[in-house]
Amino acid sequence: MTKEFSTVGVFGKRDSLDYEPLRIIAELLIKSGRQVLLEKKPAEALSLGEGFSRDEIGKKSDLIIIYGGDGTFLGVSRRMAHYDVPFIGINAGRLGFVTDIPSDKMVEEISEILSGHYYTDTRCLLEGIQIRDGKEIYRNVAVNEICVSRGNSGGMIEVSVSVNKLPMSRQRADGLIVSTPTGSTAYALSVGGPMIYPSVACTLLIPVAPHSLANRPIVIPENSLIEITVTDMRDATLYFDMQDNSEVLVGDIIKASPYPHRVKILHPSRHNYFDTLCKKLHWNYLPTDR
Repeated sequence: MTKEFSTVGVFGKRDSLDYEPLRIIAELLIKSGRQVLLEKKPAEALSLGEGFSRDEIGKKSDLIIIYGGDGTFLGVSRRMAHYDVPFIGINAGRLGFVTDIPSDKMVEEISEILSGHYYTDTRCLLEGIQIRDGKEIYRNVAVNEICVSRGNSGGMIEVSVSVNKLPMSRQRADGLIVSTPTGSTAYALSVGGPMIYPSVACTLLIPVAPHSLANRPIVIPENSLIEITVTDMRDATLYFDMQDNSEVLVGDIIKASPYPHRVKILHPSRHNYFDTLCKKLHWNYLPTDR
């Protein structure tokens, strides 16, 4: 095997105490002559030193392997994208649109990538900034989507939207999703948005249960600045990949634009994105199939 990736960070499910998959991955890497970096708990459980902080792993690693579902991958990759380290996603969850390597084939396919047989899939991210009374109060990054959503009261929210300082629309809806192409198979898909091939340079705007059926999803250029002003609501929340959130008040402005760093995902050379769609969405099944 080549030593293209001499230092590899390995992450598992955040709250899982099952470290056996991480042990298998670590042993594979060590056997191939590579240094393995783990966070404190798994490192101590596997007797692989004291472990490292997430920032230390990002700074030291040439490659990061993430074992878990898409949620685990999103949580790690968006916080570490600024280190410009490539990622491998091992699917231990259910759907697995970005963690595309099955856990039962991880040894074979990680070995293939480590031997140099892979291609790089580059995904854009969104950065969101929340402005209140002219001051920034919150900032975060999303791999899938930034979403302004109604709160527990159940009332609709009203927003005005501009793109590159040009007024676009006013909408009343349960929410508004700003999605990357990666996120087009996530929340955006469930509310009727289009599926976008991951390398297409665009951003999606998708209303959630709009009051007017005339408010439809729209695809705009990736380099757009989107500004969402909340003009009326009972309560609302700003979400990033449905993981991190911030309370929203009337008058808040949410600015969404491309994040300067990208997530680089390594796939085995035979990987086919359309195979993933066929398997996860059952595209090959006809109504008469049993």
